[in-house]
Amino acid sequence: MIGQALFNAPMLLGGQAARADISCASCHSNGRRNPHFHLAGVSAEPGTADVSSSFFSLARANGRFDPKPIPDLAFPKKISRDRTSGDLERFLRGLIVEEFSGREPSQAAISALAAYVRSIGDCGAVLEQPRRLADQVSLVRQSVVSAELLARSGDSETSAIAVAGARNQLGLINERYADPSLSRERKLLLAASRALQPAAQSSAPDPAELRHWRIKFDSHLLPILELAESRSLYSELHVRHWISENGTTKSQ
Repeated sequence: MIGQALFNAPMLLGGQAARADISCASCHSNGRRNPHFHLAGVSAEPGTADVSSSFFSLARANGRFDPKPIPDLAFPKKISRDRTSGDLERFLRGLIVEEFSGREPSQAAISALAAYVRSIGDCGAVLEQPRRLADQVSLVRQSVVSAELLARSGDSETSAIAVAGARNQLGLINERYADPSLSRERKLLLAASRALQPAAQSSAPDPAELRHWRIKFDSHLLPILELAESRSLYSELHVRHWISENGTTKSQ
């Protein structure tokens, strides 16, 4: 759980990635390959990225534009995933610190992230599934619970990263509630995110306060969001209607 929360948290990578709201999951959706990922100056065609670009870090910059297809993490390649070798842990640490200019991660963060990557498997010929509110809410909840556990263990810095990840997921939900009739829902989402801000900026997040936030989110805000989901951009029908009303250029 903690590994998946960090995998979806842009603050884990830090630097320009965090500023652009890019997490591990941005390139590797659910740990697989994101064929739609495209970032100007970093990608060529969608689904590619130049991992030696100076945009993210100077440590591995090679001065060339050479984007490569984003790999599917369900299929291990050069890096051993043997739990006794530590190769995956060292590789992940190098990605965070050198490729993305992130802060030195705690051992707990690296161990949790490695455990999540090792759990990613091939689901076979499964078609892409649309993201639902429940998927995003699950990541919000995972992030806050992970922050609680990390805070209790004394890993305050990683706890704050997980809280920031929860706020990022709330922002993604907010984007889907774009209909003018959903202004109340957007205001409540903004308020919920602001309520987490002190923990995200704290040197010692309070697990009791995080638990209180989670209970309030589940009991008060979530039912309101669920009731309005059919009018949000989680609804395929509403997406088609929104595109027909606004045109594809405005949805990009």
